[in-house]
Amino acid sequence: MKKLGIVSVALILIGLGVWLSYQIIDIITSRANQATVVIPADTTSKIPITLTLPGADSIDVRIEDYRKAGSLWVIVNKDYPLTDPSYTPAGLAVQRVTVNNEKTLEEQSLRSDIIPDLEAMFLAAKKAGHDIMLASGFRSYQLQNTYYSNYVRISGEEEANKYSAMPGQSEHQTGLAFDISLTSRECYLETCFGETPAGKWLAKNAHTYGFILRYTADTTEITKYQFEPWHFRYVGRE
Repeated sequence: MKKLGIVSVALILIGLGVWLSYQIIDIITSRANQATVVIPADTTSKIPITLTLPGADSIDVRIEDYRKAGSLWVIVNKDYPLTDPSYTPAGLAVQRVTVNNEKTLEEQSLRSDIIPDLEAMFLAAKKAGHDIMLASGFRSYQLQNTYYSNYVRISGEEEANKYSAMPGQSEHQTGLAFDISLTSRECYLETCFGETPAGKWLAKNAHTYGFILRYTADTTEITKYQFEPWHFRYVGRE
């Protein structure tokens, strides 16, 4: 293993098209010359790259194109909108969990490849005593436009931008993000959901099944969205 400076690390990662989370990048930046990166001799696609930081276990960095619409790690937000308004994920399917029947079949759908992990999480939540449902799943560009236009009409554009995505800027269009609520609709898509037993259980355990709480209370300056304890995103169990 060879000690690399931050410039070398950055050049290697960029050259290989490796995506690292912003948190890891921040750590590397703040600990220049302390990061150890092991690059295999075989530089084919999907190669494993091992990253070691002081005081932490080594991890294998996964290569993933965060700008590719079909990627599990695609970034979709106000800074990185989907470039194709008509994009629809392959393999959309209505989920085999409790869903909000007031929504259309389209909005009850998510990518089929996340169904096993979604079912496992819902089953675990049920065993823990929490009755939850999929409140909202996939949203097409057209549906996003409908929601956003309504919110602007009700709250005004500045306020709407705090909690609603403009068309093409919503993770919901990836088929990997969704909203969860109690079947009782208590605190339905409200911040108080985070204080319910179910909301606390999800925040603590969702990662076990490959899901993350996407918009946390302490990252609003980064995500540019208010705290949404009901909004979860799939990134894979790895």
